[in-house]
Amino acid sequence: MRLGLITDIHEQVEFLQHALDRFASEQVDQVVMIGDVFETGERIEETCRLLAEVNAVGVWGNHDYGLSFEPDERVCEKYAASVIDFMTSLRPRLEVGGCHFSHVEPRLDPENVADLWYFDGPPDEHGKLERIFSAVTNRVMFAGHFHKWLLATTDGISGWRGEGPIRLHEKQRYFVVVGALCEGRFALYDTEASVLMPVNAA
Repeated sequence: MRLGLITDIHEQVEFLQHALDRFASEQVDQVVMIGDVFETGERIEETCRLLAEVNAVGVWGNHDYGLSFEPDERVCEKYAASVIDFMTSLRPRLEVGGCHFSHVEPRLDPENVADLWYFDGPPDEHGKLERIFSAVTNRVMFAGHFHKWLLATTDGISGWRGEGPIRLHEKQRYFVVVGALCEGRFALYDTEASVLMPVNAA
């Protein structure tokens, strides 16, 4: 599968449209959204429309929690039905093409708002990485949340910072943080070739 990966949109529809145009030109099989669609609500309807039009699937982020996880009556009355429909289609965790997706580190519980808002910085100790790789069995795990590129293996943090494509070797496990779309960053991932292509549009 060819996946188009976006995270931390925060209603930046211009960057979103740019990413979706690139995904269309690359003929991706599936757009995967890794959390944080919402920012202020001013452009949430347009953002959700663009994502729905390409049949994007995804997970909710800390900014999406109130719209995605059992939204109450007040929230449902405030936003268009199309917004509620898309936002409630988001899942806490997702598996696509054998890859695991969650907005935060997979060791954290996306259905617990305190875990979703956990921000002790990206994993920088081997103990944190051990907990990440022990949380799920997938060879490749993707997250957002940190607004930066990051790639780690069971051996430690890589020096890769999204400067170019990288092949994820079949005999290694990976935890990948995708750069924030609100800063012009997104990625393409070919699950068969196991090649990750970062895009830095800003």
